Amino acid sequence: MCAYKSRKTILDAVPRYEASSNVDFVKQSTLPVLREGKEWYIEFYAYDPAICRLRRKRIKINRIKKIKDRRAYARDVISRITTQLARGWNPWIAKDVGNLYEFESVCNSYELYIDKMFNGGYFRKQTYAGYKSRLNSLRNYAKTIDKIHYLYQFDRPFIVRFLDYNFIEKDNGAQTRNNYLSWIATFCGWCVEKNYLQSRPTDGISYIDRRHIRKTREVIPQDIVRKIGQWLEVHDKPFLLACYLLYNCFIRPVEMTRLKVGWINVKEGTITIPDDASKNHETMVVTLPIKVLRYAMEIGTFSAANSDYIFSDKLWPGVNQIDPKIFRDHWAKVRKALNLKKEWQFYSLKDTGISEMLESKMASITVRDQARHSSLAITELYTRHLQKANKDVLDWEGSL
Repeated sequence: MCAYKSRKTILDAVPRYEASSNVDFVKQSTLPVLREGKEWYIEFYAYDPAICRLRRKRIKINRIKKIKDRRAYARDVISRITTQLARGWNPWIAKDVGNLYEFESVCNSYELYIDKMFNGGYFRKQTYAGYKSRLNSLRNYAKTIDKIHYLYQFDRPFIVRFLDYNFIEKDNGAQTRNNYLSWIATFCGWCVEKNYLQSRPTDGISYIDRRHIRKTREVIPQDIVRKIGQWLEVHDKPFLLACYLLYNCFIRPVEMTRLKVGWINVKEGTITIPDDASKNHETMVVTLPIKVLRYAMEIGTFSAANSDYIFSDKLWPGVNQIDPKIFRDHWAKVRKALNLKKEWQFYSLKDTGISEMLESKMASITVRDQARHSSLAITELYTRHLQKANKDVLDWEGSL
């Protein structure tokens, strides 16, 4: 039978710890003892990571009527708990701490993984940068705002709080919130694959319906598009070529950073975008309007080597690949000079070009192929941008 000790004596002996991510802290515990009195219970202390100190655990045994049987039962329970604690069991975690992982250590391992994937050419620069950025944001949140130390604390409620923090408190858009959820699901899948987690805590967390996500950019009026072209022809000739490719050829900014001079076939009036440079991971051929080809010739694009990037340092052809952010920087100068609305973004030129082609009665299938859309349904989404009344309907005179 275990000797009775006063509760005050035990509490005085319980150490308190500063917050730590050391797994050894989680193994801290006291041996279980039997408390006899008005209430009979087995008592011991174990480290609770949620409060960063030892926390008392009590198991009541009053339900056993006979004193002799109660003490025998207590000896058996104390023996089992002592063995479990020695093996690393923690009552506040409900798993063996011998298999407990520090959150920061797992993040470090994941970072090494994405570094390896990028350096090996498996991740594109934009994908890699996005993963790193979101990982750093999650780490900062877990260290300073909603502190966790162990991977088991990275559960569904924590993830929901993190998503709400980015969506509500940081006032990001619904698409940004969805992007974070998509990345976290990928991160959790990696943790499951590496046996850090048994299942993905993101399961059951819903995305915000894309139909409720309103784009912040708008189609640019034709007169404003002409003013932009006129200003660039005087002040930023190489950026005008980039605007031409986005407006007429619907080549995405990140794809433009990969374009090489030799991919243009002047005789055929086309540019081939290989699968490793295309966002869709498919080799595609895009038509270059004669106007765009002539302008590229005027500014000396074809004087560069075939292996040169069309847009390199200062957006002139060269050997260095640039970051897509440079296009946004040049657009910021245009916006400031012409006092453009913030909703008229660089990428708005793509929306504007597609909408104008559809408005000109060009066949939807032609526009689809030029824009490299996977279906006509995607292309026809751009018809919602058309604000002018349909002339055929305006002139319609029916029987009524």
